[in-house]
Amino acid sequence: MKLVKIELFKLFHGGKVIYFYAGFAGAVALLILYLRMAASLEGFGEIFQTSIDTFSIFAVIVGVLWTLTSFNQEIQQKTMKNLLVTPVKRGEILGAKWLTGIFASTSVLLVLGLVAFVMTTLLFGFFTAGEYSSASEGILSFWKGIVQMVSSVFTAVFYSSIVLFLFLISNSLSISLVAVLVLRGIGEMLARSLIQQPNLFLYFSPLGALKVLNPISSHISFIAYFIQLLLILVYAVATAYVSIQLFERKEF
Repeated sequence: MKLVKIELFKLFHGGKVIYFYAGFAGAVALLILYLRMAASLEGFGEIFQTSIDTFSIFAVIVGVLWTLTSFNQEIQQKTMKNLLVTPVKRGEILGAKWLTGIFASTSVLLVLGLVAFVMTTLLFGFFTAGEYSSASEGILSFWKGIVQMVSSVFTAVFYSSIVLFLFLISNSLSISLVAVLVLRGIGEMLARSLIQQPNLFLYFSPLGALKVLNPISSHISFIAYFIQLLLILVYAVATAYVSIQLFERKEF
């Protein structure tokens, strides 16, 4: 926990991250303001869902980038070598950076959800129905957005563990980032395939975790969805464990 606190201090030190959160909140607010002018007939739920769907992937990217760049920076600045001579275990060092990346993604998602809820309420009304949708459809859209936020947290956990593994075997920041983007693209294609032709084996595999389907807007049941989230944690922990073993054998 001490190392996690140190990593969080690095994250918030200097106050620059506050400007980042403010800028992100402003971007979400601007999107909703634009939708108020361009899609004024939509209801509360539809606008909330659109905001979450648009920016949730950004939260995942933030966690992945923080995990990767903070680790790479330690190596480039030679501070990692100094840290390794201390009694702190290598697994704790890696785990602290992973958990901080997950925290970064989760905090961005919380900001997204709060700003989207407040701005949509102010500009569209609290749970108002759209011109072409009923109140029940609006509530359903709202919950689609909430589920998307939950899925994004687990996606951030999974991708952050993957990017650490990729970095440790490639020793390259750019290769790791490109590989993650390729995996995300594969996930998008597999998700479309699963919607058209359900395949539970593929859905519950690590490949299925690359893009989590929303059970409200797809054929996936909530039971299958929750099982997949648990499996994502298993895959992420397993990947993190392999990364720790690689890190233990790595020379700096």
